[in-house]
Amino acid sequence: MQAFLNMRSSASHADSDFRPKSWREKILRMYPNGSVSLTALTALMPSSMVTDPQFHWFEKGLPPQAATVTAVKSDQAGTDYVSGGVAGQVLYITATEETTGVSEFRQGHQVLLRDSSNLTVDVNAKVLSVTKNGTTSTIAVKLLEADDNGVGNDLSDCDRILIIGNINPEGSQMPDSIAYDPDKKYNYTQIFRTSLSLTRTRMRTKVRYGSSAYQEAKRDCLERHGIEMEKAFLWGIMTEFTGENGQPERTTGGVCSFVPSENRSDYRTDSDFDGFTWMQAGGEWLNKWLEVCFRYGSKNRTAYVGSGTMLALNKYVEQRGQFQFTPKTISYGIKITEWVTPFGSIDMYIHPLFSFEPSNRYSMLLFDPANIRYNYIDDTYFQADSSLKEGSWVNIDGIKEGFLTECGLEVHHASTLMLLNGFGYGSYESFRVIQMKD
Repeated sequence: MQAFLNMRSSASHADSDFRPKSWREKILRMYPNGSVSLTALTALMPSSMVTDPQFHWFEKGLPPQAATVTAVKSDQAGTDYVSGGVAGQVLYITATEETTGVSEFRQGHQVLLRDSSNLTVDVNAKVLSVTKNGTTSTIAVKLLEADDNGVGNDLSDCDRILIIGNINPEGSQMPDSIAYDPDKKYNYTQIFRTSLSLTRTRMRTKVRYGSSAYQEAKRDCLERHGIEMEKAFLWGIMTEFTGENGQPERTTGGVCSFVPSENRSDYRTDSDFDGFTWMQAGGEWLNKWLEVCFRYGSKNRTAYVGSGTMLALNKYVEQRGQFQFTPKTISYGIKITEWVTPFGSIDMYIHPLFSFEPSNRYSMLLFDPANIRYNYIDDTYFQADSSLKEGSWVNIDGIKEGFLTECGLEVHHASTLMLLNGFGYGSYESFRVIQMKD
């Protein structure tokens, strides 16, 4: 039997299965339209207790089944292909051996040899063999049709090879299989603690504003607890260090931290729209990125926006009429605006924490609530100080209590997330400038 000196942590023993009473639903009831909307949403989402502060999940997406072509050779000796390939001719396609490279291909696959800048020169072929050799891996293919597009506009410019099917003769044997392992993802739980502290005298003093000083302090404490969890769920990052007391200290990754770099944009710095005002090209910028956002997952998203973002969108609609907005109300009286786009529908909610912070006021976070799970070691509960009731003389002349939650977010399919900034140039004053220029 192993002995532990001083306070035990998660690093020295397994976590308890004990689950105290949760206050998370209380936050939802008290502030249905307040500053804890993501916390409120996670209360309605699937949740589960975890038994370790690092929790894992697995994801599988649609395999790319494509590779980037680095060279096209006419023979195994490495002679560069020029033009004029005929049906039945064998070519050797050089690509890299990687997760989305030649490992995707097998003998018998039907493939498309493509110049991504000119789709009119697509040529079908059949894979004969695959040789893995790092960055110089080779896919041998037999052309199923002639490359008759002429020099400068033919397979010598091929930069992509795509699997489009598989070809099997009569009486053929079962082909080699290709298996895909799921991607392993993880996040940490974070310990949130918010305290209230009152002297005994303050607790006994009568106040004029209805509830007792203690009840008022407890209500404020719960609100702060929810708001700080909310901020971490939005903007926190995943870390694990050693705290000042020598014990493990972790932070949970928020939704924004899972947004891939290719799904982030700021109108003010997007080079495609350099020199264009918001009123001139804001709609085109949005269409560009919403098309990316809706490539994967469902055709419905939720968006948290700041008041500046909503102002920018309304100004654009007033002058251009390009978008369709419909006010509606969802559960718990939360009012949203439905935005119907050519790619899918978005439920927009003006998030108070986005609006309150000037640097977030012109931002939009898009996500699918179905892809977010709330995981906890201990759901929100109240740690009471009973020293006054017990008549203890070893504690302070008062109380120190608080709320505690140890939890984290499980965020699936990061490709469905998007973070957009710089709506309307980032300030209301810019609209006056824009209107004078237009």
